[in-house]
Amino acid sequence: MKPFRAAPHLLILSLLLTNLAFAPLSLQAAAPAGDFYDEPGVRLLNQPLGEYRARRQKLMEQTKDGVVLILGNVEEDAGVEIRYRQNNWMAYLTGVRTPGAALLLVPAGLPSAGGAREIVFIPPRDPVAERWTGVQLGPGPEAAQAFGVERVLPLARREDLLPLLKEASLLAPFKNAAGQSSMKLYTLAPRRAVNGFVREYELAERVRKELPDVVIVSDMQAIAEMRKAKSSAEIALLQKAIDITGEAQRDIMANLKPGMYEFEIQSILEAAFTRNGAERPGFPSIVGSGIYSTILHYGENHKKIDDGDLVVCDIGAEYSLYTADITRTYPANGKFTQRQRAVYQLVLDTQSAIAAHWKPGMTHSDLQRFTQEYLRKSPLRARDADGREYTMDRFYIHSFGHYLGMDVHDVGNSSLPMRPGEVFTIEPGIYIQMEKLGVRIEDDYLITPENSLRKMSEKIPSAPDEIERIMAARKS
Repeated sequence: MKPFRAAPHLLILSLLLTNLAFAPLSLQAAAPAGDFYDEPGVRLLNQPLGEYRARRQKLMEQTKDGVVLILGNVEEDAGVEIRYRQNNWMAYLTGVRTPGAALLLVPAGLPSAGGAREIVFIPPRDPVAERWTGVQLGPGPEAAQAFGVERVLPLARREDLLPLLKEASLLAPFKNAAGQSSMKLYTLAPRRAVNGFVREYELAERVRKELPDVVIVSDMQAIAEMRKAKSSAEIALLQKAIDITGEAQRDIMANLKPGMYEFEIQSILEAAFTRNGAERPGFPSIVGSGIYSTILHYGENHKKIDDGDLVVCDIGAEYSLYTADITRTYPANGKFTQRQRAVYQLVLDTQSAIAAHWKPGMTHSDLQRFTQEYLRKSPLRARDADGREYTMDRFYIHSFGHYLGMDVHDVGNSSLPMRPGEVFTIEPGIYIQMEKLGVRIEDDYLITPENSLRKMSEKIPSAPDEIERIMAARKS
């Protein structure tokens, strides 16, 4: 083992943290080193600044009759109980990771901010708090350069945004013929506290009370539709997340055997996530064996894996806030039984058939109907709890797939025709509880600019012969 030698930037950071509370104010206001925040003007969350700017511009073009306000996440309990993660809406439009941040877009420009149209707010630096949570970038020109926005202003409390919203509401473009404000405030949760948007709801209620002429409108659907079409930078992040998830699936095959517990497999796969650079799982890892292979969102992962079980492993690494979603089903002892292989092959053939059936302009509903009909035509049969025999579509109980991106079930209207840049899963499954036999195979697909499908997870084995071959090698 080579002796440890601290890199120069780590030594500098160590000195900075040691002396931060006692440093003069001029030093406390300085921006942290690039290793703890992205180099100014280059990338935030591994995407170019120009991409975030283009997204904001597109959103402003759709909201010229008002202003857009997005609140970022706050850091609870100094990160002790919950690991901080920026919310996807703020991250998508800015890439800003700073806790307590907010974004205000004013297409007409805000006079008190020098006519700026794009304003990011972040808390003032707190040297004492930074001893607990790490160095943060403070408001000012350096932060504006790093974020690629016109202004970065301090925000201690979200209520401090109200005077700025009032100022914006008085701008000439928002006044009607009677001289009253007709400004719209586009935010995420205008009518109720849904999906965790409590702070947004509370702020919206304050606006309704103090600025009654302002009309509050949800901008969630507009941003969601923008998020559906992925840029090349986003696709690269998704590909990285998928590749990491593939490594985890290989580690499962290399270690799975009867007598292990599901949580042991979970520890192996999530170690692979961390070892390969993922920040976290994109969703709770599912490792379901035996009867639990038939439970779609099983999350206990506590059963002992028995000889003869099938084990469904539905997992996804998150990389720079983009998540993969890959499911494989393995025989615990490394060998499918004849019945398991027949059902497995049907699910695999169904997945291939869905991908081959896809055509430009199709909707999710088109593919769902095809999936159901394909399974119905299979000669395989199984008995349900009522003792009657059914075709296999009876045991297919979910959608063929879903959009994928920053959320594992990503946002966007799935009733619209699918278009280039969209990434979605194809994940047929059959769940026969009377046989304790569940099979799901899930892969991630991109609609290319040429309107064809590219299987982003192509390198992750799914053919039954290959799975058996890999698992046989684990014993040697």
